Amino acid sequence: MAEIITITLNPAIDHTVHLETFVPGKVNRVDWHHRQAGGKGVNVAALLAAYGIPCMATGFLGEDNPALFEKLFRETGIDDAFIRIPGETRTGIKIIGDRSAGTTDINFPGLSPDGVGWSRLVRTVGELATPGKWCVFGGSLPSGVEPAHFRDLLEIAKAGGAWVAVDASGEALALALDLGVDLIKPNEHELAEVMGIPPEALVADPAPVLRQLGEGIGHIVLSMGEKGALFHTKEGTLHAKPPEVEVVSTVGAGDSLLAGYLAGLVTGRSLEARARLATAFAWSALEKVSRSLPAMDEIHVRMERVDVETW
Repeated sequence: MAEIITITLNPAIDHTVHLETFVPGKVNRVDWHHRQAGGKGVNVAALLAAYGIPCMATGFLGEDNPALFEKLFRETGIDDAFIRIPGETRTGIKIIGDRSAGTTDINFPGLSPDGVGWSRLVRTVGELATPGKWCVFGGSLPSGVEPAHFRDLLEIAKAGGAWVAVDASGEALALALDLGVDLIKPNEHELAEVMGIPPEALVADPAPVLRQLGEGIGHIVLSMGEKGALFHTKEGTLHAKPPEVEVVSTVGAGDSLLAGYLAGLVTGRSLEARARLATAFAWSALEKVSRSLPAMDEIHVRMERVDVETW
């Protein structure tokens, strides 16, 4: 039985394209490329499954092009509870390169679920959200899905007795804060936006915001890019950072961070061990474009190499 259910309302086929240099307005020749099923919840489920934790994934998939997702589910053992709706699942193009500045994202519009599709998803979440389960909501809202609809899903999951985690931005994150879900995983820009403060102010002194939000939210994982991540619970606040690594792509690093933290939670690890495991997951994501983990022994080695300090 799945311990963790991920809900991805707006998944995407991630198409990563590598160029030595990227020059807008010019002909750019691709060195290599990689396509894989993506979306925050899908990424989290894939990594948890690779770690040996039973997962189920749901949300909306276009019935015209589900092959990459179905292949992933078969190969990893993820239980497929996605609702198929008319149309194609969107594509997200990620342009990376040896001498380009970071990652350039080109995101296609997603599908718009109709009333029948939405009703099926509501019923699915209601059936799956039971005590002892984690329901992980990740990513953006599809066109036509109002924030109030998203709030309904969160409330259904909470009413079922499940623990609720949210990795989202904007209005969806604001709703999660208002409802007091069990876990949030924003980055510094996303959290600063909903709190109405500059990102640099949040990073310089996150304590007031963490204390305020921590009164209603049990687990706060704040990713801060190259500065590492903060992990705030009633046990305390820790800052974790991996050693310097050669970054191939930052795509999916935040999803990996969340997956590692959830893996630590469901296996009963301490806050420090969860911070180390989450950071080891994210570290592994930075070194390649595929959603995969190194061997278990290597994960343990990397956990020990993570720098952790009390904030």
